Order: sequence, then C-alpha cells, then structure tokens
Amino acid sequence: MAEADALAASALTALRLDLTNHGVRLSDDLLASGFALGLATHGHQGGAEGIDLILPGDRWVNVSVAASYVQTSPFLLLATPAGMVLRHPSRGDLPVRLPDTARFRHARTASGASCGDVGAIHGPWLVTAPFAADPKLGLDLPHRFLGLPTFRAVEATPWSVADVVTSAQKAHDTAGIRLIHLEAGHELSEDGGLAALTPYIVALKQAMPVLVSVTSVPPAKPEAVRALYKAGCDALAYHLLAWDSAAAAAAAPQRRQVLSHERILAGLRAAAACFPRGAVSTDLLVGLEPLASAELGLEALSAQGIVPNLTVFRPLPGAEGNAPAGEMVATGPLLTLMDHRRVLLQRHGLWHSRVRGFPRTLAGVERYAPDWRDRLHCRVRRWLR
Repeated sequence: MAEADALAASALTALRLDLTNHGVRLSDDLLASGFALGLATHGHQGGAEGIDLILPGDRWVNVSVAASYVQTSPFLLLATPAGMVLRHPSRGDLPVRLPDTARFRHARTASGASCGDVGAIHGPWLVTAPFAADPKLGLDLPHRFLGLPTFRAVEATPWSVADVVTSAQKAHDTAGIRLIHLEAGHELSEDGGLAALTPYIVALKQAMPVLVSVTSVPPAKPEAVRALYKAGCDALAYHLLAWDSAAAAAAAPQRRQVLSHERILAGLRAAAACFPRGAVSTDLLVGLEPLASAELGLEALSAQGIVPNLTVFRPLPGAEGNAPAGEMVATGPLLTLMDHRRVLLQRHGLWHSRVRGFPRTLAGVERYAPDWRDRLHCRVRRWLR
C-alpha cells in the first residue's frame, strides 16, 4: 500500500510539473462562454495569465492560460455535465476543480474597490500587490515570469491600507486564509520598502491572526532588513531569478541596471541571519541557465539558510521585450533537481520550518497552513530578539 501511495504521489508530482511547464489551453466552448474574460485582470484584455486548478487529492497547481504560451500544450480544459475536465490526448480525462472565491472577489471595500482587484486567494494565502509599478524602471516585469496573475493595473496611487485590510478580512472570513503575502518586488527604494510596507504590515497584524510575508527589493544597506523583521514581517523573499548573474541579467536587463546581483545576495544573507529558519527564500527560474548551474545555486543558498524555490520561466505577454525566451526543460531532469532540493532542505533544517512565505514552486502550491502555534512562535521569537 505504501509503495502504491508513493507511486501515485510521484505521478501527481510529474503531472503538476507538466502542467506548470506547458500550461493549459481553454476549450472553444469555454472561450465562447466568456470564461477567459471572467478571469481577466484590469489592464490585460487577453484574459488571465495563470489560474489555479485543484487536482485529485486536493492538490493545487497554478497553470498558465496565456494564449501565446499554451499554443503547443497537450492539455485542454473543458466543461462537461459532470464538471471541469483536464483532457490529454494520451492520458484521457482527469476531473479537476476551480477554487470558489466568488464571495471574496465580489465583495467591496469602503472605498468601493472590488476585493478581487485588491488581492487574489491561492489556497490558504491572500496575495496582493499594493503599489503601482514604475514603468520607467521595468522592475515590475520580471515577476510576470513566475506564473501568477497580475493583480492590478499600473496606476498612479497604491491601494490604501484600509482597502488591503478589508480585503484581507474578507478573505479570512470567506476562505480562512492564514497568510497574507505583500508583493512589492518592483518597489525600488534604498530602505527595501520598509517605510512603504510597514503601515500595511502593522495594520494587518492588528486586524487578524495571520502571518505576513513580503517580496521586496533588498535594502541598499543589508543590515536594514532587521527593521522590516521588527515591523512584523514574518517571511521574506528577494528574487535572484538565476544563480548565474549573467543569466539573471539577460532575463531582466532593465532590472539589473538598478539592482545588482550582489545586492540581492547580501540582502538574502542578512535576512537569513535575522528571520526564523526557513522564512527567507528566493526564486530560481529553471530554463535560464544550465541545470548544473541551478544545482550549484541550490547547494550554496540552502547552506546559508536560504530556501531556493524552483520556478518555471514563463516569458508572458508584457515582459521585457529583449528578454530571452528561455528553454523548456524535460520533466525527468527537473524531477531529479527537485529531489536534490528536497534532500538539501532536509539536510540544512529548512524543510519543515514553522514560517514560510508564499511559494511559487514547480510542483505547484505547497500545502502550508500556519496555525496559532506558528504565529505564537513568530511573536515570541520577535520579542526575544
């Protein structure tokens, strides 16, 4: 029985990896019914770039549905009388579900903003990007490779603290979210977003019993990351994009003009020395560099207490025009790399950490639902430090 369960889990991991790699085409019937328009985000008329699917066993995976990305995908999503089905020419039909977040998405804040515009629910997390991107710097663009929908249009003003808190409370009430992730990786500042993010973090902590994670730009002075931890941030991510600095620069050339590889590494090291074990992470985009280089990154980062997340490289619409297309890596070698990552995380005590940020890994959305013990651990540890 145990062997059969292991084989089933291995097959599911491979399926989630294939879905992440290839994306999913939408059937003509779904398109005709306005399905893509229903998933569209403001400012992106082509429909959603990524959607969550729930596979058998209640396993979540985020898949691209961007038309330019999924043209050659063997997977087709269609509606049948029995429900949603994922169809493959040789594997047949697999029943899937879409998350039901309608109550959250249709709710309104006091300012009249739709909660679905302010943030997006992914399992036990709410993800929100409160700040508008600065189009002159292009810093908002690299995160488009990570396979998540763009949560808001490029606007002149950020979401207010009240809008974000109200949306988080609605997500907590309707979906039981336990972690709120603030996406601010495009907000370039000398302090790493401390001044801009602190009011949101403090208000969210006061409003509900949740953990707060952040993706931001590392501060110019690495030691300043301690102030973000003191403000109430529980988990932090600074994204390298690739272990090889030249590959990272090629993927986001505008970003690298104002944000060096060395600054990101210094910020990660400083954060790992301050935050709880396993609470600091970075994304390596598989396909930008040889797997041997990515493997070196896994080993070096995990040895320093930094969790390296493997994420598929998706050159989605709106990304930097001169960024490389990336390479599709076969499932077999990727599974081997993922197994090596798992061993390294176990070796360095990062696998079952009490605190983790919002993960965007190749295997899909990891099951992580922090409870009161995790929140208590964070509160006591912060008080002691």
